Amino acid sequence: MYTGTGHKTTIIVLLNLGAVKKQIDVMVQNRKALTNDYAERVERAVREWRRWASDPDALSDKIAKARTSWLVARPIEEITAVGSLPSRPGTLTVVATDGSQIFPDRNEVASCFLINLGYVSMTYGTCDRPEMGSEPELFFEDEDLYQDWSGHRAIITREQVGHRRMAMEFTRLVKLAEMSGDKDQRSKDIPIVAMSDGTLILWMLEGKPPALRREMLRGFLGSMDQLRKNRTPVCGYISSPGGSDVVNPLRVGMCPETPTVCDRCPWMTGERTELPCDPINGVTDAALYWRLLEPGERSALFESASKILDDYGPHSIVFFYVHTGQEIGRVEVPLWVAQDEDLLNLIHAAVIDQCRKGRGYPVVLSESHEQAVVKGTERELFYSMLRDAYVKNRMQVGVSVKQLKKKIVDV
Repeated sequence: MYTGTGHKTTIIVLLNLGAVKKQIDVMVQNRKALTNDYAERVERAVREWRRWASDPDALSDKIAKARTSWLVARPIEEITAVGSLPSRPGTLTVVATDGSQIFPDRNEVASCFLINLGYVSMTYGTCDRPEMGSEPELFFEDEDLYQDWSGHRAIITREQVGHRRMAMEFTRLVKLAEMSGDKDQRSKDIPIVAMSDGTLILWMLEGKPPALRREMLRGFLGSMDQLRKNRTPVCGYISSPGGSDVVNPLRVGMCPETPTVCDRCPWMTGERTELPCDPINGVTDAALYWRLLEPGERSALFESASKILDDYGPHSIVFFYVHTGQEIGRVEVPLWVAQDEDLLNLIHAAVIDQCRKGRGYPVVLSESHEQAVVKGTERELFYSMLRDAYVKNRMQVGVSVKQLKKKIVDV
């Protein structure tokens, strides 16, 4: 501000720390109350889980007849079953792929996108060195950039690029497993496990047009067919899962109605403040199994209720939880793996072994991610190379005004 004499006076405004301190105290008390409440909910969920140990068939029957407004996993073993850690084979090969991408950018010089696949193959119990690397692929043809659905032509979306990347990851995973088994005569006798980072359930395809679903699933399911033919077990590993697919069946078990039909819940009327299933609402499967499993153990097997799995055929996804010693992880496998005890035990043993080697997270997945990731500086270099190539070949370089302004601001 300026005084009447023309001199500038600086006013220093201080943060009202007293008011902030009062609000921090309120926040901490609220968080403490929520923590205590959550601990009580977890304890109740543990009691509910143990309650069905003597009559698991009754719970399975109640789940089968229920119609809920939330996803309820279907147990394909007794819900209270716990699997001990199988021994890992003396020699074992674990392969993994991961991918990252540079999405199409309409503000840049050319319409194109890049997918970079990282791959790793590690053999244990031999003197073989790990094999790892990355394979970038540039997509710029019209059939890559545009999609035709129901007579409408549109540029490929980020979501569709992600689906294409996943299909490529699994195509490469199949080749990696086949190459590992074909090195020499000795390698043919070494069991192979294929691992992927994240879910095997393409949730985001639910509700999409059938033609789009089929196209997006074609490459992925084709790779699953080949893995099944080669009898190579495959799994997806999810770190720090936040779902409640197993807690939700316990909520069904708490419902006094038979059958459970959420849309006609009589407890929703009147002045009731809590439903019979509310005491464990919000508890995650990870929190439940952290109390129930010992390091190395796995939970029962469950079948996901996701509707997209209707399109998976024999590759419908089954999952279980494992205690890695550091966290509860979710492991997803195709149904044909779950139905083969030897393959299932191989996956269980390999996941725990990988997590121990990776200090809580599968080391082969960490390495494949490091091979795949495209860093920010590499992305900028990619676009710089793209522009230079256009200039060198005397082609018009058209960068949008928006992009130019962003670069000016960055400078």
